Amino acid sequence: MVFLLNENELSKSITFLLASFLAVALPARAAGSAQLNGTVLAAGQPVDGAVVAARGNNVELRTRTDARGRFLFPSLQLGTYVISADGPGGLAAAAVELASGGATLTLELKPSHDIGHVSATLRTPPVHVAGTDLSLNADALQRSPTNGSFSETLIQLPGAVRGADGVVHLNGDHGVINYIVDGVPIPQALNRELGSEIDPNDISFVDVLEGAWPAQYGLKFGSSLNISTRAGGGAAGFDGELRAGSYTDLDSTLGYHAPLPGGGGIDAAVRAQQSTRGLDPPDLSSPHNDASNTNEFLRLAFPHGASSFADLTIVHSYRTYQLPSDVSHGEPANTDDGERQDDTFVNLQFHELLGPDRELSFGPAFKLSHVRDYGDPGGDFAYGEALNVEPPPFGAGGSPDACASAYEPGMINAAFTPATCAFSLRDDKTALDYILQSDYVEHAGRHEIRAGAGYDLTTVAKHYDITLQPGNFLGPLLSPAAPLAAVTVTDDNPNAGNTYTSFVQDAWRLGDAYELDYGLRYDYFSIASTDFRRGFGAFSPRLKLTRFIGPRASVYLYAGRLFEPLSFENVAPAAARLLNLPLQPSIAQFDLKPERDTLLEAGGHLPLAGGSLGLRVWQKNANDLIDDTQVGVTLLHQDINYALGRISQEALYYEHPLARNGRGYLSVAHTLSLNKGCETQLLAPCFGSPSDFTPADHDQAYSVTGGFLANDRRGGWLSLDGEYGSGLSSAICPASVPGFCKRTPHTIFSLEKGIALRSSFALTLEIDNLLNDRYYVTVLNAQGNHYAPPRTLALGVRFGH
Repeated sequence: MVFLLNENELSKSITFLLASFLAVALPARAAGSAQLNGTVLAAGQPVDGAVVAARGNNVELRTRTDARGRFLFPSLQLGTYVISADGPGGLAAAAVELASGGATLTLELKPSHDIGHVSATLRTPPVHVAGTDLSLNADALQRSPTNGSFSETLIQLPGAVRGADGVVHLNGDHGVINYIVDGVPIPQALNRELGSEIDPNDISFVDVLEGAWPAQYGLKFGSSLNISTRAGGGAAGFDGELRAGSYTDLDSTLGYHAPLPGGGGIDAAVRAQQSTRGLDPPDLSSPHNDASNTNEFLRLAFPHGASSFADLTIVHSYRTYQLPSDVSHGEPANTDDGERQDDTFVNLQFHELLGPDRELSFGPAFKLSHVRDYGDPGGDFAYGEALNVEPPPFGAGGSPDACASAYEPGMINAAFTPATCAFSLRDDKTALDYILQSDYVEHAGRHEIRAGAGYDLTTVAKHYDITLQPGNFLGPLLSPAAPLAAVTVTDDNPNAGNTYTSFVQDAWRLGDAYELDYGLRYDYFSIASTDFRRGFGAFSPRLKLTRFIGPRASVYLYAGRLFEPLSFENVAPAAARLLNLPLQPSIAQFDLKPERDTLLEAGGHLPLAGGSLGLRVWQKNANDLIDDTQVGVTLLHQDINYALGRISQEALYYEHPLARNGRGYLSVAHTLSLNKGCETQLLAPCFGSPSDFTPADHDQAYSVTGGFLANDRRGGWLSLDGEYGSGLSSAICPASVPGFCKRTPHTIFSLEKGIALRSSFALTLEIDNLLNDRYYVTVLNAQGNHYAPPRTLALGVRFGH
């Protein structure tokens, strides 16, 4: 292949990139935006000076066409927009879904001054992005059977794996999902396994990036989710939903939208939800499994000038959980374990148009997270809740007094290995994040240049009380007078973290057939506490070459370095030493490291039967791979390192548009996620072979998802989601299967029917797990045993949609 490159253009591009990288002084990690361009024609000829407006995400922005009829919005938030043009020759309008690959459209002016209702939505072929990237609009989100739970929505993505307590693992990684809300990544300083910080009713558009990341993306790489929050359109009005179903589920939402003078808008919503089955329990029954959620949302956009605006987003969520009891094996149903999560996210972004082809966005953000766990020593110790004491193959076959029976006076020394002891956790932890960010984009000829930087100051205040059951190995050391008494290890050392990121990148269109995307990213973070201080940094180059084969087909090659920081929550070294005695006889140094990866990827897109088929084949070689594990057998999850990780995948994603903004989809993925070499000893010894690669506990070989959304002419709909998983790694294997096997394969179908009674009112019927496939999500692994929910029914009413 031969590229005809202009030498001055090449020199200018390289010089600009280097200068930009060194000169970026404003803070940012912005993402979630893309350019929208097009041409306005009348009778087949370009129209000069036509006014083009983009309405969406609560704003209305304007620009004018040049002498060749071209227009450009250099950086819009991702989402659905109505693009209209007004000029000599008449009017034109079209709806477009703007995803991270950008969009190009042609508007043909017509003499009529009434262009009618825009009923069709243009979906630009995804030829600019990775093979399994996709986007979900408001209909796909709100009319899916999974619309009440964001984690259930994520399960339908390519390469998704269902884990315990609602956790979703994407693309062979351990739950490391980068949530980018209205352009700013949400910090996740607290290492949690339960709950969700994002309410699906607050979302209007999701753009899913699964690979081939440009330099602007960092921090987490299981997947990057560009989320545009709730944004109404049209006249002021209310919308809402009331739903009731199995397990005494009650769910209600009330929202309000109103336009503001000058082209802005306001959206507000509240949600209240409760259920008697909040988490996947260890057995078929689910007593003591209550959960609740209240959520408040506000988004306010106010423009200034024709194409500049400010956007304020406020989200608050308060969630409560009871931890399910294992009543089938003797644990009382009134066990009082529980967790509370309180999250607030505030994001203020200013978008300034600096010229017809460049824009700057900047602003502050704030995140407050407060998590409390309430222990239950009676249930944990007397009934062995945390010991997995049920007989094989679904348990370890121990007994609640195994720890006490292993104690012998005089045997406490470095060679003593105690029996498994139960832990009971009570904690109270708060993370505060203060964020500054900016992002600059410029279109110069065949180049789209982006540069930015960001800073996040994080503080984590924590208080852990981790109690070991009576007869534990610490008793003779810490309380010689009562060597068989329960012992509590306390940790209240605060942590402080600083994260700095910067990037510069260029999307260079080399001609009609090729595009070169290249960039450089720098990440640095530090973490400090009472007895340690560490800092890490790395440069991450990224390179992608795309070959376009017509307007709807492409192939690409990608190579990139990735840098993933560790969590800012951890057990203090002194407390970790006590919890790991006698394996750790002295206080260890802080031994966690960031993960450094090399990602090699090939893929592409091609038109098929009226839809688009995306293909992606990749391998990620990780050094100091980050996973997490439980401290003892408590609810406290902490990062750990394996020396090496090897994650590979072959995946395809097919999407076919259906009438009236519907869609059909199918994804198939084969994934292999392996770990090797246990490095971490400070927080909790990790599992696995020091010399051989072994499957990760979230490794699922095959996953298949598919479904459809069919909208009818009267405003109703029928949607179906299907999921097949071959199961997670398990220690339970038939005698003929050496090492690890997969448990348990499952096939799940869920559907929703919406019956429109009038244009803004509908009845809904939802059936989840239609075939009532009962299976263990996890069996005898670090997460314990967790059972998937059975068939459930829900009836509801919606208005204003």
